[in-house]
Parts: sequence; C-alpha cells; structure tokens
Amino acid sequence: MRKYLLLAALCAAACNKLPVGEGELDQRGNFNAQTIILPFWASVTETKGIPLGSSTNLIVGKSADYESRVILRFIFPDTLPNGAKDIKLIMLRNPNFHRDTLRFSIHLLTTAFTETEATWTKKNADAGWTTAGGDFEIDSIRYVVYDQDSLIVNFNFAELSWIKQAKGIILIPRDTGFVAWYSREGGNAPQIRMTIGTTTTPLSIDADLSIVRGPSPLYYESWLGSGVAFRNFVKFAFDSTLVTKKCLYGELTFSVAQLFALRDSLDIGVKELLKPLYGFDTDVGDLVVLKRIAATDTLVTMDIGPYIQKIIDHPDSNFGFFMFLSPDNYDIADLKIRSGSYNLKVGYIDPPGGR
Repeated sequence: MRKYLLLAALCAAACNKLPVGEGELDQRGNFNAQTIILPFWASVTETKGIPLGSSTNLIVGKSADYESRVILRFIFPDTLPNGAKDIKLIMLRNPNFHRDTLRFSIHLLTTAFTETEATWTKKNADAGWTTAGGDFEIDSIRYVVYDQDSLIVNFNFAELSWIKQAKGIILIPRDTGFVAWYSREGGNAPQIRMTIGTTTTPLSIDADLSIVRGPSPLYYESWLGSGVAFRNFVKFAFDSTLVTKKCLYGELTFSVAQLFALRDSLDIGVKELLKPLYGFDTDVGDLVVLKRIAATDTLVTMDIGPYIQKIIDHPDSNFGFFMFLSPDNYDIADLKIRSGSYNLKVGYIDPPGGR
C-alpha cells in the first residue's frame, strides 16, 4: 500500500498544473511558436542640440562632421593670495575613449552662461551666444599639444587673475582628433591647483560642460546620435493575427550604413511612445531593451518582445517607439541605419487555456 501512496505522490508532484500553452513556453521552450513579419510603417529622425552640462565627460576635438569645445568655470576667493605659484589646470582622461594627439587653445570666455542650459548655439535657455560656439577673446592664453593620460597646463599669476575676472575659459580644438576627460559628474572634476608657501590649494569647479555641433540628417533618414542627439522614430503596422496571442519574442533587425564612435562599443536603447509622435520630446515609457553593440557591427538584432505584447494587449496604443544611443549626452557618436533594412519578426503562441 505504501508504494502506491508513494507513486501517487510522485505523479502529483510531476503533474503539469500550468494552463495549457503556458507549460510549453515555461518548461518546454518555444519550439511550437508561430512567426509573423510585421509590415514596416514609418521611420523618421528627430534631432536636438541637448545641453551637456550633466554629462560625465568633457570632450574636445573635431572631425569633418563634428566640433566639440569645453567650457570651465572655477570658484575663486574674493582676493587671490600673493605669492601663489606652481599654478596648474589638471584634468583626468576617461580611458574608455580613444585618445588622439590633439592641439587646442585656451581662451577667456566673455559671456556668462548657464551650465545646465548652454549648447553650441545658446548660452542659456532664453538667449544665444553672440557667435555660435561661445563668446571668447580671440587671443588665446595657452596653446596646448596634448598626448598624455592627464592634462596639466601651467599658468602664471597674471593669467590666473585674467581667468578669475573672465566668465570662464573655453578649450578650442585646432586640428582633428578627440580626447575625453572626466567632468565633475564623472567623479574626477577638473581643478586649478596653486601652491602658497608649502601648501597646495585647489580651486573647485563651478561649471563644466561640452558644447557640440554636428551633422544634420534629413528628416526621413534613420540616425541615432549622442552629443548631438538623434532619436529615430520607428513604427510597424499591427497585424490582427496577433489579437489575443502571447508574444514570445519580437526580433528587430537592421543594418548599419555608417557609424562614428570614439569608443569600441555603443549602447542602443528602445522606448515606446506614449502618444502620437510630435517631436524629439514626445512622451516615452520605460526602457524596453538596451543592447550593446561593437563599433564594427554591421547587423544589429534586438528583442522588443515586451513592446509587442503591450500593443497586442492594447492595439490602440501602437504609437511606435524611439531608438537612441544611451545615454544621449555621454559622448559624441552617431549611427546611420541602412534605408529599407528594418525588419520585425514576431514569435507567438496561443494564449494559455484551462485544463
């Protein structure tokens, strides 16, 4: 009798109590999934010169398509101490970025700015620079050839006095190439250090940011970008075949037509639109997926299954999604998607049923 009780207990433990359909997915894999290709509907690129005052990096450099300058403002005492010497500007390089030998000049800034609002064209949210790219004195106070891990620039006492009286300093590239240093948000803020007697005193940073100009994609082209932010709006038509189905995956693929990056990899994010597209700042939901790609990749595959399931459950909410480089204020990069290469294959099963 005991052996039959044991057998019954084993059978009960092994019995699949999940609804029909759910067991196939959770315990047996998706071997029985059906697939469908959703029709491509539209793709447009939204562009915005976003403020970079909250970025963890400060980037100086230029290429055929980009130029990036760095603006710094320090906190000074009311009176500079007499006898200050060994005055140095120090900035630490971010090793995640490629390093080029770079020539740049340092100029005194002549116009006040707001760190969280300034861009290549604007000194704050309400007013532009007199000249795009910042307002500064034509004559530089230093010309630097940079090829080290840390930037160290020496100033004399007179130059330190000029910096104190100015609205800040601006670093302007003089040839091609790029270098990225940490900002204060990156944990290693730029400093000016000076020695008074035997004591070294740092001057803390008050504001630091990059201002960047870059390419202007055509509206109908598909670009992703960081520094100069490009967000690609993508939408696929909903197929009524999916009504009441359970999505197993949404395999989004596209080909890379060209890519510019200062690092070996980039992160691509996807967020669903919560409203019909009305521009760069259209309301979006939570992150659907984040995919890291190598700078050498030519074909990208991402699973946007959660987004597909949401529009299955709520077909009226199919407003499309944004693709973007994440975060879009981290560095200077862009990715152009080959026209006509978007493809979305959905794997699905019938919804779970009772037993």
